[in-house]
Amino acid sequence: MDNFDVLSDVFSNLRIRSSLYFLAKLRGDFSIEVPPERRRIRFHFVREGRCWLRMPDGEARELSDGDLAIVPNGAGQVLSSAPAIDPVPLAEVVADGALEQGVLTYGQGSRRTRLLCGFCHFDEVIEHPVLASLPEIMILRPEDLGREPWISAVLRLLAMEAELDGQGTTGILTRLLEVLFIQTVRRIAAAAERENNPGNFVMALSDRQISKALHAIHQQPHRSWKIQGLAEIAGMSRARFAQRFSDVVGIPPIGYLTRWRLIKARNLLVSSNLDMAEIASRCGYASTPSFSRRFKETYGVGPGAFRRAGIMM
Repeated sequence: MDNFDVLSDVFSNLRIRSSLYFLAKLRGDFSIEVPPERRRIRFHFVREGRCWLRMPDGEARELSDGDLAIVPNGAGQVLSSAPAIDPVPLAEVVADGALEQGVLTYGQGSRRTRLLCGFCHFDEVIEHPVLASLPEIMILRPEDLGREPWISAVLRLLAMEAELDGQGTTGILTRLLEVLFIQTVRRIAAAAERENNPGNFVMALSDRQISKALHAIHQQPHRSWKIQGLAEIAGMSRARFAQRFSDVVGIPPIGYLTRWRLIKARNLLVSSNLDMAEIASRCGYASTPSFSRRFKETYGVGPGAFRRAGIMM
């Protein structure tokens, strides 16, 4: 195998992009209810003070200066100065506070809390195992990153850039959030590998045999792959390969192949000028009609209509 990077290929085709909500400057007691919002991956970076983050399961986690919380799948949550305070909807907080040039000021009192809040978004109808395996919440604490200096370095950059108000600051912050998200996914995979916890897509990339099949699928999605051929690449029997792939990746090999081909097709439809026949061919379909039928069955709209809409998010 060459140096082809499957994880980068996945994130490129998911078209993950980040944006900022605002820098929240909060005073005194507060409790803010953040509503569910599609499948956005939300970030809360504590720049000053402490706060509590409560998830739908009721468990509250304390965050302190320098901590970064990542909440996948658009889940609702409550940010508060103490766990027992009744929450106020975010829309009311924005209406009652002052929101100017990306800074939200809210509350009264001597205690100060500052949060940088942002999110990542992606093509919402896409289902990929790398997203399905994410936990309900991920928290990066500087004191826990001793053996992961690359994440610590990006957190420091994020902290320094958040204090600036210069040209390009928003662009830099959003790129750093994307980097942190991908680094966190790798961190989860490393933990899953240490604990021998199957069903994590990134962990599958460390599997000596299954990773060979994944590389083949991603590098050559146009090929007429069969389970037997992928098993031979992995150096396993057909039955053992099929079971191992399903256990580690979370879905059967041909199911993953089909899903990946359609994800790639969605990306090509909006990011290239290739004609429909060429896209169908690159994504493993023998004819444009067969590609169109499968695309519409999966996404509820034909590839032509999808392309004309011109949007993925």
